[in-house]
This record gives sequence, C-alpha cells and structure tokens, in this order.
Amino acid sequence: MISVDSLLYKIDLKLNKLSTNEHQQIPIENKILTLNEAQLKLIKQKVDGISVASGLGFDAFRKRYEDLQNIVENYVNHPLTLVEEDSKLNQWGADINSLVPRYMFYVDSYALADKGVCKDRIIWMNQDLAKHGDISLLIKNDHYKPSFEYQESFNTLSSDKISIFTDGTFTPTKLYIMYIRYPLYIDKAGYVKFDGSDSVDQDCELEEYLEDELLDLTVQSLAMYTENASAVQSAQFRIQTNE
Repeated sequence: MISVDSLLYKIDLKLNKLSTNEHQQIPIENKILTLNEAQLKLIKQKVDGISVASGLGFDAFRKRYEDLQNIVENYVNHPLTLVEEDSKLNQWGADINSLVPRYMFYVDSYALADKGVCKDRIIWMNQDLAKHGDISLLIKNDHYKPSFEYQESFNTLSSDKISIFTDGTFTPTKLYIMYIRYPLYIDKAGYVKFDGSDSVDQDCELEEYLEDELLDLTVQSLAMYTENASAVQSAQFRIQTNE
C-alpha cells in the first residue's frame, strides 16, 4: 500500500519551485483525480510491457507480475457459467461484466467440462487470447484444436464477452478466470466529490516501491496543466529511466 498522505505531500514537493510556493495552489480534488488517472496508466504500462514480450505471457516478466500482484484475482474465486453461443463453431461464452471486483485485464483461465460419464474435467486455455480471424484455422489445426483428452482449448475476448471453443464432443460448464481488477479509488477525506458524496481516506493498493513511478506520471500531468515546464521535463526524464 502507498499512503495517500505521502503521495499528496510529495506531489507538492516535486511541483514546488525551489524556495517558492508557485504551482502548489492545486485543489486537492484535482490532485486526487490525476493520481487515479496515473494509477490506471501505470497499470496499463505494466500490462503492455508483459503482453509484448515475445508472446511469453504474463509470467515472462516476474518483476512486472509482482508489481501488480495486489490487484490480480485468482481463478477459484470467479466461476462463470458458460452458455452455448454458436453451435456450428462449438462456441461457448460468458459475460465478464458479472465479475466482482470489476474486470480490467485478462491473465489466464481454465474451464470445467463434461464428456459422457467423465465430469468436471479441467480444460486449460492457451495462455494467449486467440484473434477472431484465426478461429477457423485453430479449430481445424491438429496442434491447436480443442481436445477433451489433451485437456486444452483456446479462447477469445470481445467487449464484455469471453468465449471458449470445443470440438463438439464435450460440454464446458464453468470458466474460471484469473484477471487484473480495477484498483480501489485513491482518495483523501476533506472535499465533496462530483456526485455530492463526501470523500474518504483510501490509500493506493499498489506496491509501495511503485510510489515514485506513480508520482512521476501524476506530476507530469499536473505540471502540464499548470505550465510548469521544469517539472514536466524532470518527470519525463524519470519516466524514461524507469524500467
């Protein structure tokens, strides 16, 4: 966890010009809003760094995995009921909007399936989500097509739906998904929110060692708003030198 009080204090410290109070007169609600925007941006940067890593998947960069582990939801907590969507493609799907906490990014998944007297057999999904244009090729390819015996299949993701595929010989029933959820909203008591409710104290959920990265993104945005050129340049340099 990263203390919201520490974040707010260091924002002022980084924005403040030497021996002056210039650029410090930023309302707390603006700082909070920018902090939360920066938090989401930081998570996206971490996920993008993982996904482009030569197709090696989420665990290819253990350091980045550890960066986000506080907001990774485990499989067993989130079973989704699968419903047949396309009998010709043997496609089954579930609505990810029903996931609680709120879904942000996909990590991995497996399904339970039945075939004859064999019930609840685990079917693992290929770690990388399939492209929609590749579905027909994957279904026909002996190396990638779904198999109950080999306990493997593939899935796709589109808007609010996640889908898996079978070879028509087995019936998937539940999908268990590991995913990155949206982090809690960073907040500080003492102001009224846009919806009229009172703000509350809420620290950042990310790992404490990510504080500098979060601050750099926040300060960069606030410095742009306040035309603080020196702070913008300093934040940009620090962002570029981060991993």
